[in-house]
Amino acid sequence: MNGKRYDKDFKTYAVKMVVEDGRKVAEVARELDLVHQTLHKWVDKYKEDQEDAFV
Repeated sequence: MNGKRYDKDFKTYAVKMVVEDGRKVAEVARELDLVHQTLHKWVDKYKEDQEDAFV
């Protein structure tokens, strides 16, 4: 783990590329220089909590 912190806006932006635009997690993760497991967690959290996912 690299210990980087991402703000709510960035997480929401990344997640929406997957959820709303139908892009692949691996593709978006590569594009945004994220670990794909991290993005996967964000997507799962978003699907559970929607806009309240990232505080």
